[in-house]
Amino acid sequence: MRRLQLFEILDQAWCPPAVRHGATDYLEAITSRGDVYRSIQADFFRAIKDCGAERVIDLCSGGGGPWLSPGWRAALAEYAPLTVVLTDKFPSDVLSARLGVDSTLSCVNFPVDAASVPESLRGFRTIFSSFHHFPDTVARNVLEDAVRSGDGFAMAEVTSRTSRALATILLMPIFDWILTPRMRPFRWSRLLFTYLLPLIPLVVLWDGIVSCLRTRTPEELLTLTSSFPQFDWTAGYAQGGWLAPVYLIGVPKGSQMRVPQGRLSVAQDGSPGSLHNADRKVPQGRLNVRLSKLALSRFASPLTTCAVTMDCAT
Repeated sequence: MRRLQLFEILDQAWCPPAVRHGATDYLEAITSRGDVYRSIQADFFRAIKDCGAERVIDLCSGGGGPWLSPGWRAALAEYAPLTVVLTDKFPSDVLSARLGVDSTLSCVNFPVDAASVPESLRGFRTIFSSFHHFPDTVARNVLEDAVRSGDGFAMAEVTSRTSRALATILLMPIFDWILTPRMRPFRWSRLLFTYLLPLIPLVVLWDGIVSCLRTRTPEELLTLTSSFPQFDWTAGYAQGGWLAPVYLIGVPKGSQMRVPQGRLSVAQDGSPGSLHNADRKVPQGRLNVRLSKLALSRFASPLTTCAVTMDCAT
């Protein structure tokens, strides 16, 4: 299925704040309760450790994302004194209350552009469920800004251009109706726009379908990184749940990034410290594809050789 860069309502400045915050509250609730990013958690923390980061800057956080889930909070506690700062272009007005007194998690109340992060917010950058929002030009700007900071980058999304993902999205309004009474802090506006005038479920449904159609494959994610050889990049699908999150992880050259076993991993070749050597012997049970002289765009320098290795070992 071809990727479509359609529009999402939550991206629009005209989206009513009550609807926006109600939708992002729901997305945080389903992300936390479903623990949908559990399968990529170890790889993210491994990359953070490899970079020697003491702080994570989470971009496009919305209502909080997986960092608020019990599993991610427990993992964060194991990596003390690592801390996480949640940021967004449209900051949630209740996020600070949701964080409570947790010293490892904080948020900022001013807008943060993922393509131009303030120098005061240095740290390993993460993005969950939002990278598909960016058209290719902006996505490259986001990666370029991360590479310029030199602190490491990782993104993951559970949406994908698959029938399973699209079928799951069709159930989102039902989950919204079920979870809304349990969401905290309580908002009368959330009840109004969920049950009486169901704008929140409709926005969640529309944006969810569009998100699936906009989400990139690992190969497409790697294509965006070809202009940034300063980092080692790996991309793939993290198996282990109903929906396998697609991920992209980049760390500065020289960091000890390790490619997970049993997953599709994609990496550039032809520069020192790259993860894969395109001329190496491919073990039985793996698929190796080589693309030569791939001119990606006016923003990307030609990629001399790209190695795509799919681990199929049982």
